[in-house]
Amino acid sequence: MEAQSHPKVAVVGMSEAGRGWATLVSAAGWPLTIYDPDAAVLQSSDEEIATRKRHSQGSGFPAITDEGDALPGDPRLGRSLLNAVTDADWIIDATIGDLLHRQRLLEQVEGVARMAAVLTCSAPGLSPTELCARLRRPSRLLVARGFDPVEHIPAVEVVPGPLTDRASLDLVRGWLRQLGRIPVVLRKEIPGNATGRLTAALWRECIRLVLDGVLEVRDVDALISSGLAARLAAAGPFQTAYLEAGERQTAQLSALLRALESRWEGDTGFQLASAEHQQLIRLIERAYDGEGDVLRGAREERLTELRRIVGY
Repeated sequence: MEAQSHPKVAVVGMSEAGRGWATLVSAAGWPLTIYDPDAAVLQSSDEEIATRKRHSQGSGFPAITDEGDALPGDPRLGRSLLNAVTDADWIIDATIGDLLHRQRLLEQVEGVARMAAVLTCSAPGLSPTELCARLRRPSRLLVARGFDPVEHIPAVEVVPGPLTDRASLDLVRGWLRQLGRIPVVLRKEIPGNATGRLTAALWRECIRLVLDGVLEVRDVDALISSGLAARLAAAGPFQTAYLEAGERQTAQLSALLRALESRWEGDTGFQLASAEHQQLIRLIERAYDGEGDVLRGAREERLTELRRIVGY
């Protein structure tokens, strides 16, 4: 299948992530089947997906169907796992369960799916190597994890494993882009994946601030949602550092990084070696060299729009 064609999609598991993926795919007008072993959950999810799709489209949701395409249709309800995935090109595992549960499910899916079907798993923190332990065709499996609600947050973490073939990665990346997503591909597997690592680091500090009596729970949430989250939504951490450094790039970036390190009292593991410190500065400068004015203007536009929407 060409990366630019519309795949037949099956979403297995009507978790919050599953309903989000189904909403996104259904809004695009792609052929979609949803399945959950709990018939009551499946029925209520079908109704919720319709509501979420209407809400999304009515609130400026990106138009992601091509000109001339039919209007988005309703998802088909799978009567069984076999019925749901047998004709699918892209199968999304959005179930809830531990590693063993997911391994068994993926094994069952592979047993009834087309040989050319691509499997993606939305499990947070699990790696393709762990997930494909029972598969005969591990080359067709990737992790593709969005942030809830999936239909509203464009970034998707994509994790290929050592056995994932390039064709599968290219297909998933192309499909995600057609859905208006921003696929962020990890260059190698790491424990917890990137989103898990970043989330854990933020949670660690939030928890300590509350338990150490520094801030109340509501204060932490306000500081994140109306402060750090807004700032990082306009420009990520490295881009923000680059813009703050201004004309004295190398010297100022070095000072910013050293100041950041000093805030982790007692955490000697965060102190960068001199070689790593210099390498990081080079990587930041290489990523954004010469784009300062453009990036600064884009950041201001995003912040203005955020203030308008959220009411900062």
